[in-house]
Amino acid sequence: MSYKEIISVPGIKPVLFTLFMVSFGFGVILPMLPFYALSLGATPFELGMLTAVFAFMSLVFSPIMGRLADRFGRRVILLVGTCGFAVSYLLFAFTDSLAMAFAARAVEGIAAAAMFPACISLISDFTTEMQRGKAMGLVSMAFSVGFIAGPAFGGLASSFAVKDAFLLSAFFAACNFASIALHIKEPKEKAESKDIATQEIGLLSHIKSPLLFLFLSSFMVAFMIGGIDAALALYTGEQMGFSSTQIGIVFTYIGILIMAMQLATGSLVNKYGEIRLIKWGLLLSGAGFFLLMFSQSWLLLMLALAVFVCGNALVFPSVTSLITKKVHGKRGAVLGLVSSFNSLGQMLGPLVGGLLYGISHQLAFLGMAIIIWAYWILFSLFGAKKAEEKREV
Repeated sequence: MSYKEIISVPGIKPVLFTLFMVSFGFGVILPMLPFYALSLGATPFELGMLTAVFAFMSLVFSPIMGRLADRFGRRVILLVGTCGFAVSYLLFAFTDSLAMAFAARAVEGIAAAAMFPACISLISDFTTEMQRGKAMGLVSMAFSVGFIAGPAFGGLASSFAVKDAFLLSAFFAACNFASIALHIKEPKEKAESKDIATQEIGLLSHIKSPLLFLFLSSFMVAFMIGGIDAALALYTGEQMGFSSTQIGIVFTYIGILIMAMQLATGSLVNKYGEIRLIKWGLLLSGAGFFLLMFSQSWLLLMLALAVFVCGNALVFPSVTSLITKKVHGKRGAVLGLVSSFNSLGQMLGPLVGGLLYGISHQLAFLGMAIIIWAYWILFSLFGAKKAEEKREV
């Protein structure tokens, strides 16, 4: 079955558009947030907190939104989440204090908690099991395209007026609201799409160590991304003199690399196996952070980021692939648990990156590299053997 046939399934296109807009909105913030926060008097650690609060609110509210979606329907929750994004952009546009910026970021995190589970659940209900793999591939593509377009738009728009960039993002959120209201109809929910959060509680009581190391690997991916989000914009702005437009170009470049790696990773998994790719990915990710310490030019920066992104992009698909092979019962609940580990990593990564950057910009990159390589040693000595066990959940 082709991607064209998947897209033609009723309801798929507006859901993919919704996911694109969520990723786009998140990307718009990236090049502007450091300058915006610093202009409000934020320290590097507070900038890390501003990045982390998004993940924290998403982590806390995801199960709540899941239960509300069960009660009121996914379409309603999507509409609420889209309104939340519009409100957060308006708050950013008119904020005059760091506290208000934190409030805007918190609202954005709650909105994301409403959007992600509902969209994935709808995709599951709109598609058959045979269509599911390619449908989830389209989800990744929608996310990647949004992550490419968002920073480019944010960096360019902020060179004219930051306020106008946020107001335009609020307008796009309103367009997304109209798309959901007009084109998405609540389907009959399948059993496998029901409240994942309630299943996770019982699942945690019998998770075995092979899966635990895979969860930790997923956590490390999000931790690395959070760390680079917190430190990269500060470093390029303060040490290399980059404007928000140039930082937007950097994040757009990262998005293009991610998308390119997504196209290649599937064949690499089949050729070399998940365990080997996880090891290589962790090594490369740490090397990317290490090389960032010496990035004093565009060329060196692009090279370091390419190494980091290639490593990062090898780990996550490999972890997901291995989990889906090992898990048969309650697969949705386990993947939901992976999402929880991701949120935790997205929360702690910016805090650690921001804290280390406040001490020394070189320590931010060196410290993250050491943490990643330390986990690589732990995974190589213990995790790989456990993850290769034939036991299933």
